[in-house]
Amino acid sequence: MEFRLLRDHVLKIEQEKEKPSRVRIIVKQLGKELICRKEGINALLDFIYGGDDRLIKGKLQISKTKNAISIYMNGDIIGTIEARTLLEELNKLL
Repeated sequence: MEFRLLRDHVLKIEQEKEKPSRVRIIVKQLGKELICRKEGINALLDFIYGGDDRLIKGKLQISKTKNAISIYMNGDIIGTIEARTLLEELNKLL
């Protein structure tokens, strides 16, 4: 699944082949991979269903406020995704 973000960034989430319960969260810009983080699908679902919070800390950060999930790279916001949309896409992986 891919989500278009700001300034030609794309957030891509793909299931790991070795561990289907985990996904790779990738940020690309103009086809070049900038950041990759591996995370459990259940951790992402818990994050979406939970209250306002941060899931990942470091170069790639994901935070949630109300129904919006914001994606940060090196502290700068690079896009926002509706929580419901991300949830629907993650459920397809289960």
